[in-house]
Amino acid sequence: MAKNLTNTKVNAKNDLTEGPIFSKLIGFAIPVILGNLCFQLYNVVDSVVVGNYVGTDALAAVGAVFPIMMLFNALFMGVSMGAQIVISQTFGAKDEQGLRTVTNTAITLAIIIGAAITLIGTPLARPMLRLIGTPANIIGDSSVYLMIIFAGTLGNVFYNLGSGALRGMGDSRWPLVAMLVSSVTNIVLDLVFVIYFKMGVAGVAWATSISHFLSGMVPLWRIQSGAYPVHLYLKDMMHPDGRAASRIFKLGLPSSIQNAAMSLGSVVIQSFANSFGSNFIAANTIIMKADGFAIMPMMGLGMASTSFVGQNIGAGKVDRAKKGVHAGQLSAIVVAAVVGTLLYFLGEYIMRAFGADGQVLMMGVSGIRFLAFCYVFVGLDQVTGGAMRGAGAAIAPAITSISANLFRIPLAYFLGAGPLRSEIKQILQSKSADLTAKANELFATGAYEKIEDAERSAAAILAAPDHFMYMFYAMGISMFVGALLIYLYFKFGKWHEKSVVKIKDE
Repeated sequence: MAKNLTNTKVNAKNDLTEGPIFSKLIGFAIPVILGNLCFQLYNVVDSVVVGNYVGTDALAAVGAVFPIMMLFNALFMGVSMGAQIVISQTFGAKDEQGLRTVTNTAITLAIIIGAAITLIGTPLARPMLRLIGTPANIIGDSSVYLMIIFAGTLGNVFYNLGSGALRGMGDSRWPLVAMLVSSVTNIVLDLVFVIYFKMGVAGVAWATSISHFLSGMVPLWRIQSGAYPVHLYLKDMMHPDGRAASRIFKLGLPSSIQNAAMSLGSVVIQSFANSFGSNFIAANTIIMKADGFAIMPMMGLGMASTSFVGQNIGAGKVDRAKKGVHAGQLSAIVVAAVVGTLLYFLGEYIMRAFGADGQVLMMGVSGIRFLAFCYVFVGLDQVTGGAMRGAGAAIAPAITSISANLFRIPLAYFLGAGPLRSEIKQILQSKSADLTAKANELFATGAYEKIEDAERSAAAILAAPDHFMYMFYAMGISMFVGALLIYLYFKFGKWHEKSVVKIKDE
């Protein structure tokens, strides 16, 4: 028989199996949302500093690496989700020994994964950027940024796994503290490295990596503080439990595959975006920063749903878990309406804050205002998918998300990138005065080794205004498809029978 947690070992604030559903869910979600917003602050501060103190090309260089970063991050983010689910169900079932075993095993997995990503990703940074067609004028800065980020991966992995463990035990407050400390550090180091030491893109990357390390240390220290019914032990970490690791991977692998598929899709989409030239890349980079902030409240509600449903499924309270999902969905709709309204009316100011003007400004404002109407789908997808993962049904949200993203790729190509490339070809063949003038202007900057490269970039800039919105249309449609598919599974699937923690049988 598993040793049960006593009431004295469990903080009532962290126990999501008792008390008012809405207040428990929202109380858990608010620190997660604030932490996620702080995480986005990393990237936004990087972009603001680069856009205003280094230049538009440097801003595009930072944005171009994001899909590759997310592809590698997919592995440890999935494992983090798997650990959070198993820990939440074990915590809900009040199994003290199981909690110790899975927590120590999760940290061991973090060390292995972080080291592997650093060793594999760092030397492959430039080849991967070439593979997705990163423009010649930004690939140098992109490579430097990506290599430094890969070198600091371990701190980011520790933060994700450690925070996942804390959230599984019902504590969303200390992950927020970790991110607040890290974000302040990131802002200070950005300003020092870029403005004072003139380190450019490399300074931004070092500031981010150092901040990641700090954010990773805080959750590990907190676990050791005695505030929870679990500690990290070197003996346990040196001998990870195979069964616990299997459970983590069972629930985390679908999320890893989902994140990897989404990242691969983003890499493909980025290759399409690169066809539109550096102006669109810069505009899209700013939009994705704004989008990152916009989806954070919905992601926070999704994470809260994961822990809430996980603990209640572990405790055998299926009806309470269902009520929690409904509460989360309603909250997501309200939040999405507020976020969309703000983005629609503040879109131009957001773009200008990043130093955008001219064609970059026009593209950015148009894209933001369209996406403002799509966030209700993101909210429903995040909450419902997070709840399904918490119940142990991790495969369903992975399938629905992958399907939606696979649908986005052909849409983006046939509606946007394909017609654009045809027009670029026609412009290059025309040898028009506009093309020659723009190509000479670009070539004079010294960013291009050959006039042919400048001509192609010039043709992309001239053709982009007629086609770029179709890239955002494809994104919005895929959001709707993903939300619809996961809702249908929640409504008709057997997700409440997927628990991986059955203490009474062990």
